[in-house]
Amino acid sequence: MKFRNEYTYTRRHGNPLHRWSTLTYAAGAHVWISDLGEQHEEKYPGMRYTGGIEIHYRIPPDYMRDQPPTHDDCFLLKAPCWHDGSSLQASEFWIPRWLTMQNDHDAMFLLLNRDLEQRLIPDPD
Repeated sequence: MKFRNEYTYTRRHGNPLHRWSTLTYAAGAHVWISDLGEQHEEKYPGMRYTGGIEIHYRIPPDYMRDQPPTHDDCFLLKAPCWHDGSSLQASEFWIPRWLTMQNDHDAMFLLLNRDLEQRLIPDPD
């Protein structure tokens, strides 16, 4: 499966915001991680980083097949999409990995591409 990957760095509410996006023929995905800073962590221990993983499907997966598109003009696909995401997965999987390889974008894309590819492989009957 071929992927088109893009990393962006911006600031949201004054805090660093990292985003890794990937696109393939059937869907797109992005992981975002924001560093809320030391002061936030002092006030809320263990809560310095926040993030999410979001999947954008061109064709709805079975569990969304009776739903209208979540977005009529998805920012990632530039088309209608069915969207699903998880902040829990970000806090339990993505943020810890990123903390061990902060400047290794290739490793982040490898993980993201594998994650998206697994979501697109049909379940065996």
